[in-house]
Amino acid sequence: MMKQFLYIISVLLLASCHQEENDILTMATVTLSAGDTLTVEQIQGTARITNLNSKQTTTTSDFDGAVLRVQLLRSSYSIDVEGLARCRNRHGEVSIRDMRAHSDYQSFVSKGNNEAVLDIIFLK
Repeated sequence: MMKQFLYIISVLLLASCHQEENDILTMATVTLSAGDTLTVEQIQGTARITNLNSKQTTTTSDFDGAVLRVQLLRSSYSIDVEGLARCRNRHGEVSIRDMRAHSDYQSFVSKGNNEAVLDIIFLK
């Protein structure tokens, strides 16, 4: 009887030490903005998201319009985006331009959704 009791206690203690994967991951949403005069319709480019603690880099091109959603470890990151942006101005004219966006520091530490807005820098 005592052996069974100790076994049950041991199992409960080991189970309580298990950390859920959901506790260490978060959903990061990165939105690219071209200011008030242009609406970004589509991004064709690559985002490099680097964990500032571990130096691990996540690379993705999975943009939905001007929004990128990626699951990351909860931490602080730097973000670099390079590519092409399809934009529409107030008069309805469409242009495709080379662009980049950068942030030295973004904190993605909440358990829920973490959001960052990066301003686009147009090249040329």
